[in-house]
Amino acid sequence: MNAQSYKTCIHCGTPFSVAGRRDSEFCCNGCEYVSNLIRKEGFDHYYDLRDRRIAPVAPAAMQPRDYSWLETRAADCEKASPKLAEMVLDLEGISCVGCVWLIEKIFRQHPGSVRIEINTQYGQVRLQWRPGVFRLVDFAREIQQFGYLFGPPGKRPQDESKRLLGRVGVCGAFALNAMLFTLPRYLGMDPEFSLAPLFELLSLLFATLSLLAGGSYFIKRGFLGLMQGVLHIDFPIAVGVLVAWAGSILGWLIADTRFLYFDFVAIFIFLMLAGRWAQERTLERNRHRLLSQNKAPREVHVVNEDLSGEEIKSLDLLKAGERIRTLPGEVVPVLCELESNKAALSLEWINGESAMRTMKQGHWVPSGAQNIGMEPILLKARQSYADSLLSRLLSSQASEQRNPLMEKILRSYIGIVLLLAIVGALLWALVGDEPLTGLQVALSILVVSCPCALGVAYPLAQEWAVLHLRPFGIFVRSAELFGKLGQIRQIVFDKTGTLTLEAPELENPERLERLGSQDRAILREMVKSSLHPVSRALREAFLNLPAEEATVPEDLKTAEEVGMGLLGKSETTGKTWSLGRPGWKTDQAGPASLPDVGCEFRLNGKLVASFSFKEALREDAIESVKALRARCPITILSGDRVDKVRAMARQLNLPESAAIGEQTPDEKAAFMESIGDAKALYVGDGANDALAFSKAAVRGTPATPHGLLQDKADFYFTGRSLSGLLHLFRIQRLRKRAIQMAFVFAVSYNVIVVAVALAARMHPLLAAILMPLSSLATLSIVALVYRKNSGKLQA
Repeated sequence: MNAQSYKTCIHCGTPFSVAGRRDSEFCCNGCEYVSNLIRKEGFDHYYDLRDRRIAPVAPAAMQPRDYSWLETRAADCEKASPKLAEMVLDLEGISCVGCVWLIEKIFRQHPGSVRIEINTQYGQVRLQWRPGVFRLVDFAREIQQFGYLFGPPGKRPQDESKRLLGRVGVCGAFALNAMLFTLPRYLGMDPEFSLAPLFELLSLLFATLSLLAGGSYFIKRGFLGLMQGVLHIDFPIAVGVLVAWAGSILGWLIADTRFLYFDFVAIFIFLMLAGRWAQERTLERNRHRLLSQNKAPREVHVVNEDLSGEEIKSLDLLKAGERIRTLPGEVVPVLCELESNKAALSLEWINGESAMRTMKQGHWVPSGAQNIGMEPILLKARQSYADSLLSRLLSSQASEQRNPLMEKILRSYIGIVLLLAIVGALLWALVGDEPLTGLQVALSILVVSCPCALGVAYPLAQEWAVLHLRPFGIFVRSAELFGKLGQIRQIVFDKTGTLTLEAPELENPERLERLGSQDRAILREMVKSSLHPVSRALREAFLNLPAEEATVPEDLKTAEEVGMGLLGKSETTGKTWSLGRPGWKTDQAGPASLPDVGCEFRLNGKLVASFSFKEALREDAIESVKALRARCPITILSGDRVDKVRAMARQLNLPESAAIGEQTPDEKAAFMESIGDAKALYVGDGANDALAFSKAAVRGTPATPHGLLQDKADFYFTGRSLSGLLHLFRIQRLRKRAIQMAFVFAVSYNVIVVAVALAARMHPLLAAILMPLSSLATLSIVALVYRKNSGKLQA
């Protein structure tokens, strides 16, 4: 990056374009708002503790949230435990020890707070408080202002790293004990010594226990994969430990120490498990960093025939013909007929078009439409959920992920090792004096030619790659991501919410500043709870302004006239404020529909200010797309109007042929299929992208509060920039280089040790020494490659 063109955000450390925010020290209004709040509350020590770079403040942190679910849960907890209530919640936005310190500091300031425990790895918090004194919802709202969000504890599968950690600890103890009872033999213990048989028996016992406790993990996974036609790293590991253990049992039965590799078995299993645990732990931390992102409806409010009441039903039980009530912010789950007079709806989930649509009574509302009005709407279901478009979009599964290159390497590795073992055994059977020498040679070849570069160095390279991407806002969720990135030959972007920001951007923020304090306070209050894109844009613009000193009339009531705008009325002052279509609430004739950019703020019909909005590109989108295009072709695939998609392509200096608009979810999926053998990276954010997601080799998505694809993506990214995608490919190349160098060393090592084994000179003690040394050497190679290039990555 050109230092003259970029600054570094003083809150999150993210580089941002000077041209976009010339007079600011912050990358976005959210970071500026939170930073000012931190300093105002005297929490400056946060900046001494936080990481050098964290994710920018998410827009979701500044949007209105319904905490009725939390109030209900808190009441239940307090009822069950009236003296000391306790609750576990998911927590989003936490990234470092500074976040832990800040949240704990805020918690202690609330009366009735007792204890808080924050698990940064799993994104969870455990709270204890005194009922009747502590207000959990107030605490949740306060930390939301700092960028942290509470959510119900998600139903997550048991973490693989938790299961592995127990195995690692047990197998570590077994390895130490196996080595302890083998060491006397290596140091020259007489085989006739009275305790020698006991030591050998104990070595056998600990190696067998290690095989059962830790080796079974690789054996089960390796052979299950083989049965499904997938060959991965677990299979050669499983073969290695089984052969070494079986050969050692034979050596113990015939009292031949040349076959005794019990210590090798235990140590090898421990090292392989430790490497796998490190890899899984890193990926799981990224998966848990966000709240559960599946915003799909699970239940529906079914209204009685006489409209006198309603009940909550599972979506699977919804029948065609039933009336349902959809609350503000909720998604219409099935194709419905609108029974309310009007409804303000967003079809962004379905076709990617960000503009609001106004529908009238009798109109058919598609499955997946979102109620962005301020009032519930009444609809009649015209289909069951199983038959709906939304059900099909959300149930689409990712295609099976395989790594052909890795499978090819493993096939070659296994074939060569087995061939050398057979040849060595046959040669020594023909020319050797002892009949067991050939078997000993074969066994030593199978034992010492361990896949350490793949089993130990590979997880380390993977973990460091994942950790190096975090400061750039890229969070990896899939272990197969990097292997597939090198095969990418085309990048496909959705437009709205992916190339652009989630909400439009206010083009003339100076008009907010010129408003009188009273009018500004009224406007801030009116847009506070609205889900309309214009309201979201104004709320974000308000973050850049100081809090209002003027008071809002206590009886101010905000209502929405669907399709027109917001009305704020105060009976005591006799004033009416409106925010909506140009010409609305005035005698002057206004346009027939609200343009994509433009609304007016009026007081008693008199124009106070007019605002215009633009579809804002993500930070560095032009530069990032240019750099990515130098690597492979780029296509914009959107459900939005063709003219808007082509205008976006022109902004990004892409040819018109790369702009494909007005695509349905099925058409998007068909396009991805048409790419054929060319591997594609797809970056999208909504339900309308789900089918195309399943056809892509690599899947990425921005972390947004309305996102549905984080749980299916190989990676997600935070912040307003696309430059993290460039770092994704840079880190992939660096990881590939580290693994290649470790692999070259491993091949050289295996050539030497196999030659020694073929010469029948491989002693179990030598194998026990060489195996951990070779593992350390491959780890050191990976570490040196990353350390040498760390400066270039930060540039």
